[in-house]
Amino acid sequence: MPSPLTVAEWRAFLSDYNTRLIDSDMVRTAVEEDRQVISKERLAAGWAGAEPASEEAVVAAEERLGVRFPPSYRNFLRASDGWECIGQLDLRRVDQVGWFDDLFADLLGVWAELEHFEDQLAVLQRCLLIGDEEGGSGGYFLLHADGVGEGGEWTAYEWWPGDGGDPEPYDDFAAMMRKAVELL
Repeated sequence: MPSPLTVAEWRAFLSDYNTRLIDSDMVRTAVEEDRQVISKERLAAGWAGAEPASEEAVVAAEERLGVRFPPSYRNFLRASDGWECIGQLDLRRVDQVGWFDDLFADLLGVWAELEHFEDQLAVLQRCLLIGDEEGGSGGYFLLHADGVGEGGEWTAYEWWPGDGGDPEPYDDFAAMMRKAVELL
Protein backbone atom coordinates (compact mmCIF):
# COMPACT_ATOMS: atom_id res chain seq x y z
CA MET A 1 0.00 0.00 0.00
CA PRO A 2 1.57 3.35 -0.99
CA SER A 3 1.83 6.11 1.58
CA PRO A 4 -0.90 8.75 1.48
CA LEU A 5 0.43 12.13 0.42
CA THR A 6 -2.42 14.37 -0.73
CA VAL A 7 -5.41 15.47 1.34
CA ALA A 8 -7.66 13.21 -0.78
CA GLU A 9 -5.31 10.23 -0.27
CA TRP A 10 -5.28 10.89 3.48
CA ARG A 11 -9.08 10.97 3.56
CA ALA A 12 -9.26 7.61 1.79
CA PHE A 13 -6.54 6.11 4.01
CA LEU A 14 -8.20 7.36 7.20
CA SER A 15 -11.65 6.26 6.08
CA ASP A 16 -10.39 2.73 5.47
CA TYR A 17 -8.56 2.63 8.80
CA ASN A 18 -11.53 4.13 10.66
CA THR A 19 -13.85 1.40 9.35
CA ARG A 20 -11.47 -1.32 10.57
CA LEU A 21 -10.83 0.46 13.89
CA ILE A 22 -14.43 1.22 14.89
CA ASP A 23 -15.47 -2.38 14.15
CA SER A 24 -12.37 -3.97 15.71
CA ASP A 25 -12.23 -6.47 18.56
CA MET A 26 -9.83 -4.07 20.30
CA VAL A 27 -12.44 -1.29 20.45
CA ARG A 28 -15.30 -3.67 21.33
CA THR A 29 -13.26 -5.19 24.17
CA ALA A 30 -12.24 -1.76 25.46
CA VAL A 31 -15.88 -0.62 25.53
CA GLU A 32 -16.96 -3.84 27.30
CA GLU A 33 -14.22 -3.31 29.91
CA ASP A 34 -15.17 0.36 30.28
CA ARG A 35 -11.82 1.53 28.91
CA GLN A 36 -11.81 4.33 26.39
CA VAL A 37 -9.44 3.97 23.45
CA ILE A 38 -11.72 6.33 21.52
CA SER A 39 -13.85 8.98 23.18
CA LYS A 40 -17.57 8.29 23.55
CA GLU A 41 -18.32 11.29 21.32
CA ARG A 42 -16.16 10.03 18.49
CA LEU A 43 -17.45 6.46 18.87
CA ALA A 44 -21.03 7.74 18.65
CA ALA A 45 -20.11 9.73 15.55
CA GLY A 46 -18.42 6.66 14.04
CA TRP A 47 -15.25 8.62 13.29
CA ALA A 48 -12.01 8.45 15.34
CA GLY A 49 -10.68 11.55 13.61
CA ALA A 50 -11.52 15.20 13.93
CA GLU A 51 -12.69 17.88 11.57
CA PRO A 52 -9.94 18.98 9.18
CA ALA A 53 -7.62 21.72 10.41
CA SER A 54 -8.05 24.97 8.53
CA GLU A 55 -5.16 26.32 6.50
CA GLU A 56 -5.12 29.26 8.94
CA ALA A 57 -4.74 26.91 11.94
CA VAL A 58 -1.89 25.01 10.25
CA VAL A 59 -0.09 28.25 9.33
CA ALA A 60 -0.59 29.63 12.87
CA ALA A 61 1.01 26.50 14.36
CA GLU A 62 3.88 26.68 11.88
CA GLU A 63 4.48 30.33 12.78
CA ARG A 64 4.27 29.57 16.52
CA LEU A 65 6.84 26.78 16.14
CA GLY A 66 9.04 28.56 13.56
CA VAL A 67 8.91 25.77 10.95
CA ARG A 68 6.94 24.62 7.95
CA PHE A 69 5.48 21.17 8.54
CA PRO A 70 6.48 18.39 6.15
CA PRO A 71 3.98 17.91 3.29
CA SER A 72 2.63 14.51 4.39
CA TYR A 73 1.89 15.76 7.91
CA ARG A 74 0.48 19.07 6.66
CA ASN A 75 -1.92 17.23 4.36
CA PHE A 76 -2.90 14.82 7.12
CA LEU A 77 -3.92 17.82 9.26
CA ARG A 78 -5.99 19.17 6.36
CA ALA A 79 -7.82 15.80 6.34
CA SER A 80 -8.17 15.40 10.14
CA ASP A 81 -6.97 17.70 12.92
CA GLY A 82 -5.78 14.89 15.18
CA TRP A 83 -6.82 11.27 15.59
CA GLU A 84 -7.70 9.00 18.48
CA CYS A 85 -6.05 5.57 18.53
CA ILE A 86 -3.85 5.28 15.46
CA GLY A 87 -1.67 2.34 16.26
CA GLN A 88 -1.47 2.63 20.03
CA LEU A 89 -1.19 6.41 20.23
CA ASP A 90 -3.27 9.52 19.63
CA LEU A 91 -2.27 12.23 17.19
CA ARG A 92 -2.53 15.70 18.70
CA ARG A 93 -4.59 18.55 17.29
CA VAL A 94 -2.44 21.09 15.46
CA ASP A 95 -2.78 23.64 18.28
CA GLN A 96 -1.37 21.05 20.75
CA VAL A 97 1.72 20.16 18.70
CA GLY A 98 4.94 21.48 20.22
CA TRP A 99 8.64 20.99 20.62
CA PHE A 100 9.34 17.94 22.76
CA ASP A 101 11.92 19.83 24.84
CA ASP A 102 9.39 22.60 25.58
CA LEU A 103 6.54 20.24 26.48
CA PHE A 104 8.68 17.84 28.53
CA ALA A 105 11.57 19.99 29.77
CA ASP A 106 11.52 18.37 33.23
CA LEU A 107 11.55 14.88 31.74
CA LEU A 108 14.46 15.76 29.45
CA GLY A 109 16.31 17.11 32.48
CA VAL A 110 15.96 13.77 34.24
CA TRP A 111 16.90 11.83 31.11
CA ALA A 112 19.98 14.04 30.63
CA GLU A 113 21.35 12.54 33.85
CA LEU A 114 20.93 8.98 32.56
CA GLU A 115 23.73 7.67 30.37
CA HIS A 116 21.54 5.40 28.23
CA PHE A 117 19.44 8.37 26.99
CA GLU A 118 22.45 10.35 25.79
CA ASP A 119 22.02 9.46 22.10
CA GLN A 120 18.29 10.23 22.13
CA LEU A 121 18.64 13.67 23.73
CA ALA A 122 20.23 15.32 20.69
CA VAL A 123 17.38 14.05 18.49
CA LEU A 124 14.61 14.87 20.98
CA GLN A 125 15.72 18.47 21.34
CA ARG A 126 14.80 19.05 17.68
CA CYS A 127 11.61 16.97 17.54
CA LEU A 128 8.03 18.07 17.38
CA LEU A 129 5.73 16.00 19.55
CA ILE A 130 2.76 15.20 17.33
CA GLY A 131 1.31 12.21 19.14
CA ASP A 132 1.34 10.42 22.47
CA GLU A 133 -0.63 8.24 24.81
CA GLU A 134 -2.36 10.29 27.49
CA GLY A 135 -2.06 8.64 30.84
CA GLY A 136 -0.50 5.54 29.34
CA SER A 137 2.90 4.00 29.23
CA GLY A 138 4.55 6.92 27.47
CA GLY A 139 4.76 6.32 23.75
CA TYR A 140 5.44 9.18 21.35
CA PHE A 141 5.09 10.08 17.66
CA LEU A 142 7.78 12.61 16.75
CA LEU A 143 8.93 14.58 13.72
CA HIS A 144 12.65 15.47 13.59
CA ALA A 145 13.18 18.99 12.26
CA ASP A 146 16.84 18.34 11.41
CA GLY A 147 15.99 15.19 9.48
CA VAL A 148 14.64 16.88 6.37
CA GLY A 149 14.77 14.70 3.28
CA GLU A 150 13.50 14.62 -0.25
CA GLY A 151 10.46 16.76 -0.96
CA GLY A 152 10.67 18.51 2.41
CA GLU A 153 9.68 15.38 4.39
CA TRP A 154 11.07 14.99 7.91
CA THR A 155 12.30 11.83 9.56
CA ALA A 156 9.53 10.52 11.83
CA TYR A 157 9.95 8.45 14.98
CA GLU A 158 7.80 6.20 17.10
CA TRP A 159 9.35 5.84 20.55
CA TRP A 160 8.45 3.90 23.67
CA PRO A 161 11.17 4.97 26.14
CA GLY A 162 9.76 2.78 28.91
CA ASP A 163 10.58 -0.27 26.79
CA GLY A 164 14.25 0.72 26.80
CA GLY A 165 14.54 0.76 23.03
CA ASP A 166 15.72 3.45 20.67
CA PRO A 167 13.27 5.59 18.72
CA GLU A 168 12.09 3.71 15.60
CA PRO A 169 12.88 5.88 12.55
CA TYR A 170 10.68 6.19 9.45
CA ASP A 171 11.41 8.07 6.24
CA ASP A 172 8.43 10.34 6.84
CA PHE A 173 5.16 10.81 8.71
CA ALA A 174 3.11 8.87 6.14
CA ALA A 175 5.39 5.81 6.35
CA MET A 176 5.07 5.87 10.16
CA MET A 177 1.27 6.04 9.95
CA ARG A 178 1.14 3.26 7.36
CA LYS A 179 3.07 1.04 9.80
CA ALA A 180 0.95 2.14 12.78
CA VAL A 181 -2.31 1.02 11.15
CA GLU A 182 -0.94 -2.44 10.38
CA LEU A 183 -1.85 -3.44 13.95
CA LEU A 184 -5.47 -3.89 12.87
